[in-house]
Amino acid sequence: MVSVQEALYLIQENVSLNEIIEIELDQSLMYTLATDIKSPINMPPFNQSAMDGYAVGSDDTDNISVINEVKAGDSSENIELKKNEAIRIFTGAMVPESAFAVVKQESVVRSRNSIEITEEIKINSNIRLKGEQIKEQDVAAKKGTKLNAGLIGFLYGLGITHVKVYKKPNITIITTGNELTTPGQPLPLGSIYESNSYTLKAALLNLGISAKILTINDDFNATKKTIKKAISNCDILITTGGISVGDYDFVGKALNELDTETIFYKVKQKPGKPLFFGKFNKTLIFGLPGNPAAALSSFYIYVTSAIYAMMGHNNKTLTINSFKLNKEYSKTVNLSHLLKGYFSNDTVEILDAQSSAMLSSFAETNCLIYLEEGREFWGKNDLVPVFVLN
Repeated sequence: MVSVQEALYLIQENVSLNEIIEIELDQSLMYTLATDIKSPINMPPFNQSAMDGYAVGSDDTDNISVINEVKAGDSSENIELKKNEAIRIFTGAMVPESAFAVVKQESVVRSRNSIEITEEIKINSNIRLKGEQIKEQDVAAKKGTKLNAGLIGFLYGLGITHVKVYKKPNITIITTGNELTTPGQPLPLGSIYESNSYTLKAALLNLGISAKILTINDDFNATKKTIKKAISNCDILITTGGISVGDYDFVGKALNELDTETIFYKVKQKPGKPLFFGKFNKTLIFGLPGNPAAALSSFYIYVTSAIYAMMGHNNKTLTINSFKLNKEYSKTVNLSHLLKGYFSNDTVEILDAQSSAMLSSFAETNCLIYLEEGREFWGKNDLVPVFVLN
């Protein structure tokens, strides 16, 4: 049995980066950059007006002649503004190199082809200077950065259409248990609706990853056959249930017969103590507990860490922040606790329904509070680390 920190370390030690692929930028959401990206242009590529108004040639405010007009998309390369001259200009338009500033139209009184300015003019005001956002050949995005909507838009604005990224892992989820019934079907007495596969599939989709779902009954031969086939066709295999030592827990027995390598089995934590991590060739195998909240907590802490590492993320775990605990808390000294929590401002609240079987409080959870082993008591307002859920 290993500690939470040891488990995370062992996962990182046994994960390899996925292959690098080149894809279209509009297909890159939630991928991770495999190389630094340098800007091919200055942004903006020219001095650009930040608003509708007048580009002026000096800081004079009276008797200024309007000599031209420049719209967005026009070139002002051949316009030379002199003292007491201005041009009408619009947001996003190219400002002549000779311009002193752009004056917003609300500060201008126009009379035919001349204007008077009603405020003090400061040099380069209301001008987005060439290269102000980024200069040509500067790094626009670093290797290991996750591509989100803002970054994708920024790169398109630089004229970039393709990126090199780490391939997303191919993942299979296997749920086990005779007691499981498919949602939407009549529920026999003694059965429960299967939720783990849907929960984990949703959590993976939040990372931009799809998964194949398989469900099997508590039968050793079926379990072994299904796992053997799945291992050969995925980068990560996730099982839920059947990993303990009960008479009908066949996942661990099947993994053993298939000669998978055990990296660790059991973590000193609550919930999710019976957690398995192993390998078969390059395929990573996570045997998660069957209880829904324990399975999801373990997914967030451990499976996410492996996915981040495979995809080259700069972060190797969920983001960890510290918050003040909202109330006293006591636990056994020999286990770490992962508590469903909700942080706001500088405080984190321990939510109700902390049982490993209860998913209900996950509906409002935005973090997992991490209370490490070796300590029994936390007081109100003690700082505690939390894993922030995306």
